[in-house]
Amino acid sequence: MAPTHRVLGRSPRGKLVKCGGIWKKQNKETGADYYTLTVRDHGFNANLGKAANQDDLSLQAVIPWGPKEAA
Repeated sequence: MAPTHRVLGRSPRGKLVKCGGIWKKQNKETGADYYTLTVRDHGFNANLGKAANQDDLSLQAVIPWGPKEAA
């Protein structure tokens, strides 16, 4: 399955590079749609959700998930 959005960034030399993607998924229990973010090769994964203390539903927060680094 392809991502719904691609995450792009700029290298230190100004070159546009692909660095991740956003996928639309569905909660198996509730059927609610949600989005998940992956940044390639950096071990960073997150879901996108409603931003705290915001009434505008178009504002999204990045909510990290996945293995925690050893302290």
